[in-house]
Amino acid sequence: MKIFFSFALLIAAVSASTIKTDTLSQDFIDLINRKQSNWVAGRNFPENTTNEYLYKLNGFLGLHPDPNYKPKKVVHKVNLRDIPDTFDARTKWPNCESLNRIRNQGACGSCWAFASVESMSDRICIHSSGSTEFFFSAEDLLSCCTSCGDCGGGYMMAALDFYINQGLVSGGDVNSNEGCRPYTSDAFSDGDTPACSASCRSGYSKSYSADKHYGSDDYVVSSDIDQIQYEVMTNGPLIVNFEVFQDFYNYKSGVYSYVSGNSVGYHVVKIVGWGTESGVPYWLIANSWGADWGDHGFFKMRRGYNECGIEYNPYAVLPKL
Repeated sequence: MKIFFSFALLIAAVSASTIKTDTLSQDFIDLINRKQSNWVAGRNFPENTTNEYLYKLNGFLGLHPDPNYKPKKVVHKVNLRDIPDTFDARTKWPNCESLNRIRNQGACGSCWAFASVESMSDRICIHSSGSTEFFFSAEDLLSCCTSCGDCGGGYMMAALDFYINQGLVSGGDVNSNEGCRPYTSDAFSDGDTPACSASCRSGYSKSYSADKHYGSDDYVVSSDIDQIQYEVMTNGPLIVNFEVFQDFYNYKSGVYSYVSGNSVGYHVVKIVGWGTESGVPYWLIANSWGADWGDHGFFKMRRGYNECGIEYNPYAVLPKL
């Protein structure tokens, strides 16, 4: 009997270990749902998707490749009475189509580029009172900013500096034929960094240089909750990074907080709002893993606890109009 009991414990230990490391297994998904009720785990990726593919999606390498780089830091004057309990940028600026778009980085670790151009697209519309709808090209930033990074990851402030100093052209998702330089299958399907090209796609109405738009100022926002809220409600969605654990890949709905799994990298996204669900305060966030992931491409993360480092050093950039 003792031998059988010991063997049973061994099998249980091996099974638990397997659940912890098998990111997309149904056992792991069920474990997440058993452990808590604030968010629902489900299937976003085919179960045979490799860990190599999943982990490459997390492309945050740091603030800047220069270790001596000192970003400008902004601290707003905030009256807490002006901060609403609930805010959604999509509702406040309904004429800005980019706020409702969920892009897809595919197999490339280009989240740093996508979150950057998504926020840029939102903010140029917001700051022009809806008169300028311009969807910045992730392809252009990914391929032409050699100091920013590549499909293996990138640096946030380097990307925003490039927008200010060199400018970026327009470009939609893969196979969209939208804008000057839409996303290519090299990056989306193969995870290969595309080559820089100083020309627009055939048939586009403008030249590469004429299509460029520029930023005017970039900065790091204070990590205080009210500072982040004020920045979003005043200037539009801002860029944040956070530590990714294995359970996050399986998020479907609710307010995410870490439950189980190993740390597998750092990811970059944009905050578009906040609120409270079932008594749990959250940030409303747009991801870049396509509209089929999570809650139609969006997710909620617990607010006020620096969950997974989400509130540490948010990044922002303003357009040059």
